Amino acid sequence: MKNQNFYIVSCSGASNTGKYADEVARILMSQGNAKMLCLARFSIDKPFAETSKGEIKKLLVLDGCPINCAEKIMRENGITEFVHIHTTDYGIVKGQTPFSKEKAMEIAEDILKKMEHN
Repeated sequence: MKNQNFYIVSCSGASNTGKYADEVARILMSQGNAKMLCLARFSIDKPFAETSKGEIKKLLVLDGCPINCAEKIMRENGITEFVHIHTTDYGIVKGQTPFSKEKAMEIAEDILKKMEHN
């Protein structure tokens, strides 16, 4: 990684909003700006979650929609300090907006700016 400056967990749900969240997280990771952590692992591996709680200094929780699955999983594990963003904040309509790599890149760029100021 070039310049990893935060961790990210993202929704990877079945809807288009989850696809956006997952793809944006992968873009940020591939650019070297973030280290992506497996959200599902927080649900099934409590020792991992407990260890991570002490190691994560700067975290982005990226949810696809207001159901907030990623946020809820993190809070259930006692991780409460994070920046929380929804892909729907960017005009993505659940079940309607088709995925586009260009829009995912646009979201990633905006998130990177927000994370630089947090």
